[in-house]
Amino acid sequence: MPYVALYRKYRPKKFDDVIGQKVTVEILKNSIINNKISHAYLFNGPRGTGKTSVAKIFARSVNCLNNKNGNACGTCELCKKIQENDVDIIEIDAASNNGVEEIREIRSKVKLLPAVAKYKVYIIDEVHMLSTGAFNALLKTLEEPPSHVIFILATTEIHKIPLTILSRCQRFDFNKVNSEEMFAKLNQICKLEKKDISDNILKLIVKLSDGGCRDAINLLDQVLSLSSENITEDEIYDMQGITSEDKIIDFLNTILENDIVGGMKFLDSFVNSGKNLNGIVEQLLILLHNIAIANTVDNFFQGDSQKKYIAINVNLENIKILTNILIELENQMNKSTNQRNLFETYYIYMSSVINDCKTNVSNNFVNLVKNRKQTPKKELKECSSENGESVNTDFNLLKKIRINNILATANKEELIKINHDYERINDFIANKVYNNIAALLLSGKVVAASSEYLLFSFDDKSLVKVFLSNLEKIEKFLYEIYNNEYKVMSVDSNEWVNIKNEFIINKKNKVVYEILPELDVLQNQNKKNTKFESITNNIFGDEVETIN
Repeated sequence: MPYVALYRKYRPKKFDDVIGQKVTVEILKNSIINNKISHAYLFNGPRGTGKTSVAKIFARSVNCLNNKNGNACGTCELCKKIQENDVDIIEIDAASNNGVEEIREIRSKVKLLPAVAKYKVYIIDEVHMLSTGAFNALLKTLEEPPSHVIFILATTEIHKIPLTILSRCQRFDFNKVNSEEMFAKLNQICKLEKKDISDNILKLIVKLSDGGCRDAINLLDQVLSLSSENITEDEIYDMQGITSEDKIIDFLNTILENDIVGGMKFLDSFVNSGKNLNGIVEQLLILLHNIAIANTVDNFFQGDSQKKYIAINVNLENIKILTNILIELENQMNKSTNQRNLFETYYIYMSSVINDCKTNVSNNFVNLVKNRKQTPKKELKECSSENGESVNTDFNLLKKIRINNILATANKEELIKINHDYERINDFIANKVYNNIAALLLSGKVVAASSEYLLFSFDDKSLVKVFLSNLEKIEKFLYEIYNNEYKVMSVDSNEWVNIKNEFIINKKNKVVYEILPELDVLQNQNKKNTKFESITNNIFGDEVETIN
């Protein structure tokens, strides 16, 4: 006999065989027992969670003359006829039959009575793939369906289904199958196949399947085909074209420790072994997610995983930074023809940001990555001096001027107004233009405000540098939020404490903060302004450098 794939061989034949969908199964069984059959159902959920299998079980059970607790008996006249020829159970793949004509053909046939069964059941898989015209044609059928017809629509993307269709269906959401049930199912299959697979390997299969029962059984099928008696976890990872979590942790550590050479060696090994770089990014995102949870919730992960995640030296703020950069990398890689070069550029960027390097990140870093006009090393070199300090003394002066002007004009009412609307920044997290800026601002807070200026404070010094490198973009973004052209500046939290304490002392001593002519000074860099120097010396002291 020809070989039958395990996922087909062990596909559930009755409701009691279905795992992970207890509530859905119970409702469907009761609707059959109580003869409360709807004309249209919508099954929504991730792939491989049993949507089509349940649809077929329901189609057979609803036609059974002698169902047992909602399940088809398999022995009555109709059950036998359906087993021989299920002509009244029609499966349609909407991905390849998504036009108006296909749906019109269904409409013309639904009026015909079933050939042998009580109900003619149409199972339309991936229904979200239907065109707008096809949905409109289907809607007319759903509005006035014949009593002998049942529609079961299945989708993985519920948001693409028109509301007019949704409102005419009973909706059931299929969940990812939990680990315990999945493990038990795989264990049962191994026993029936008379194969001995270690619990560790089965647990790894469960983990990699991410709640998809079909994916888990398919992977088990591949594992059972291996000739090796002692199957290793690395073999499973290679089979899936991904990298073990331990290697991803080691790779992450090269970023955290600024080990560029080590990181490039890892990238070499990933590429040479045929690993998908998109998959590496996804695994890094999952790892960062797990680290964040482990550091927030005690004993969330079982076994040694909790200790392993906590041992990784990265704080929640840096997890947020890395996550946003990786999401941006993921988006760019989908457009790139040279993913490796792109990955390397972002890798260097992540290392420099996280390790608070003595560098100033370019205002146009994102454009640098997209256009690839300069190498990362050149970009970083131009941003720093030999001792690692910023060489842009004019910018240092601008920072002092703006802090002075913020203090000179700050008022509490403006600060309250700014903070009241600050949560609106969350709306831009998914925005392609401003997502990184939004994430950056959500990492800090506004500590002083006026009608013209805003001062931000960050706990992480590296975020201050990222902020200072993107002043123009931040100001444009804030205009989107507040409809006001604010000038901005940022400091770290320790700087802010010192600035605030000095401000309080000066206020007690009745020191007046005067507005400094920011634009005039910066536009006339080669002209000495004695009055300006006098003002800055009074406020900041003699250490303020003169613009040459």
